[in-house]
Amino acid sequence: MKIKLLSKLALKNFKTLKHVMVPFILAVSTMFALEYIMLSMMANDYINTRHKDLPQLMMYANVLVTILSVIFILYASQFVMKQRKKEFALNMVLGLEKRHLRLMLLIETLVQTFIIIVLSTIGGYLFGHLIFLMLNRLIQGSGIRLMDYPFDIDSAIKLWMIIIVMMIVLYIMNIITVTLQSPIKLMQTQYAGEKKTRQWLIILLLVLGIIALGYGYTTALTTDGVMNALMDIFKAVLAVLVGTYFLFMSLTIFFLQQIQKISSIYYKKKNFFSISGMLSRMKANAIGIASITMLCTFLIVTLGMSLSAYRGIETQIDGALFQENEVSFVNDDIQLEKLQKEIEGIATIDQFRMSEELVVPFHIGERNQFEQVRAPGETNQSIEDNVYSVLMTEQDHNEVNDTKLKLKDNEIFISSNTDKYQGLNKIILANNQYNVKTTKKNFLGSKFGIDGLYIVVKDHSILKKIIKEYKSYNPKTQEYDISPTLSRSMHFNITKGEDQFIGQIERLEEEYGISIANHKEISKELYELNGGLIFIGIVVSIVLLIGMFLILYYKQLSEGYEDKLNYTIMKQVGLPDNLIKSTIRKQVFWLFGLPIIVALIHTAFANKIIYQLLGLLAIRDYWLFITSYSIVIILIVLIYLLMYWVTSHIYYKLINKSNA
Repeated sequence: MKIKLLSKLALKNFKTLKHVMVPFILAVSTMFALEYIMLSMMANDYINTRHKDLPQLMMYANVLVTILSVIFILYASQFVMKQRKKEFALNMVLGLEKRHLRLMLLIETLVQTFIIIVLSTIGGYLFGHLIFLMLNRLIQGSGIRLMDYPFDIDSAIKLWMIIIVMMIVLYIMNIITVTLQSPIKLMQTQYAGEKKTRQWLIILLLVLGIIALGYGYTTALTTDGVMNALMDIFKAVLAVLVGTYFLFMSLTIFFLQQIQKISSIYYKKKNFFSISGMLSRMKANAIGIASITMLCTFLIVTLGMSLSAYRGIETQIDGALFQENEVSFVNDDIQLEKLQKEIEGIATIDQFRMSEELVVPFHIGERNQFEQVRAPGETNQSIEDNVYSVLMTEQDHNEVNDTKLKLKDNEIFISSNTDKYQGLNKIILANNQYNVKTTKKNFLGSKFGIDGLYIVVKDHSILKKIIKEYKSYNPKTQEYDISPTLSRSMHFNITKGEDQFIGQIERLEEEYGISIANHKEISKELYELNGGLIFIGIVVSIVLLIGMFLILYYKQLSEGYEDKLNYTIMKQVGLPDNLIKSTIRKQVFWLFGLPIIVALIHTAFANKIIYQLLGLLAIRDYWLFITSYSIVIILIVLIYLLMYWVTSHIYYKLINKSNA
């Protein structure tokens, strides 16, 4: 058969199936446009020169984005093929051989590949300028120009190779679908939904789903502390994921079956068609609806964490140092007076504040006894009860924090970055019992990304006892012979000449063998790190949104094609139009309303563990967290409703077309 005829058939297919093909091509092009943006930014000279850590973050993000994109593209491709099975069957009946169909599919794939390459490359480059500016805004970059984001041919070639490989995989899957089935099989499977579940399996899935979801929710609600949250989050996510799929495949069906047994409810005119129709839809679409639910959940969590992290950056910066500048002394023989005079010659200083601090890991045992952390395997100490602590004398605490704390001989002062340790009234430290004075103020600030304690003792004699008592395990000698060391620091604020001082930091560090932390430099580093993470969160969220739209769109199309037949049948048996339309409208609403409702329930239960996880970024403001998530939830609900409205138009257009 001539290539020309097959090319005409392929072109005709594009026109006939434009409502299926166009969204597929646009969605795939958008995902690959994001791929180009990530690849080009990883190779961008401006970013590599000024923000050396960002390309590494983007590499991890690119892997995640690619995996998500492949999953969504495979789903969309399978749906497109499912809608074309009748077309392939008719072509075979009319005389086309399978080799002709394979050639026609090859022509279509080549055309799609070309269009996707053009759209993703041009779209990625143009949209990349906006993303590039947004990224630099997030990381507080300055002096940026659009010329700093040139077209990168190497990234484009990598993108083209990825697209070509992806389209080859899709082509192979498509020809397998066409080749292995007869025309009759293809005709029968076009309108087949997802596999229906047997009754005994429904009960089993119901029990397992309740157990899995209950375990996931319980884990999320009972987790306390950053380390616990970090260890438990994957277990909780997996349990909720399994529970969601199992319960959509069982609970919804089981509930509707039980309603059918209640005659007073089921046999009412409005309920009869709605319940029976809904039962049929859920049996066929449970997995798809569960997928939409989890996408909504991941989207809310990802955007919520991103927004919380961005809004909390200034809090992290403020809590990074006691004062705006901190000099850490590596050597004891530092010429302190000379250093202070040189700093005063560079900038105007408010005052120099000296301190010594100790960082010690403790295990909090019975009766709040602070014990030595033992080596793994030596004891049954739980890692959950280990805590890193910063210890300082009363005098040094007052000096670096400009406070007037007074302690008695049997007292210590404790502050923490978590509420976990607020209940400490008495503790045993270095074999002595102390009464505890606590405060809700967090003196640790953002110095620790995990739960920690800030402990103030009366004087240096107690610190010496702690150094002697709490030695760490040395794997080389297999002894507890590593003593904690006191670190000396100098803290000060600059009232004039900060830029000149920043310019001299590197020289001072090299000349005096010291380490200098500056408020502005820390701000730059935190904006770079958090801005990069937020950028990744936004890109991943865009991919999730596209994936969610694809699934919603194709589900609506699938329901529309199926309901064309159902509508005709119901009309033929004499049901009035208003009853048919209200029945279908009610079913479709619940089918697509359930995912966002369940996603909001998941998010509510995940509230605590997600908040604990944000402690890794030193975000401890619960009000900031709640308001961020509330904003995101409202935004996602509005976007979901917009998606539902857009896709529903396609659905009702199909239904109305069948009755025109």
